[in-house]
Amino acid sequence: MQADFVHTLMLLVAAAMARLGWFMAHNPVRAIRFFTFGVDPAFGKRLATAWSKATGWFFTVFGCFGMAFYLVLILLDLFRPHS
Repeated sequence: MQADFVHTLMLLVAAAMARLGWFMAHNPVRAIRFFTFGVDPAFGKRLATAWSKATGWFFTVFGCFGMAFYLVLILLDLFRPHS
């Protein structure tokens, strides 16, 4: 498989993870309800909300780092000489 195609796919995955993180950070109650299939969390709603926000920001930040990383790799793939 071509490296630029793989890096483009991974760019899309990183963008999806960043978007999921943004959703989790800004809508923690909806994210918890989705991931627990509508059942109240067993360990407390406040802790679950804080966990969802922290996890969401983690996914957002590292998804953005991943997008920048793969954009650079795609540019390197496109402009390197093919042998």
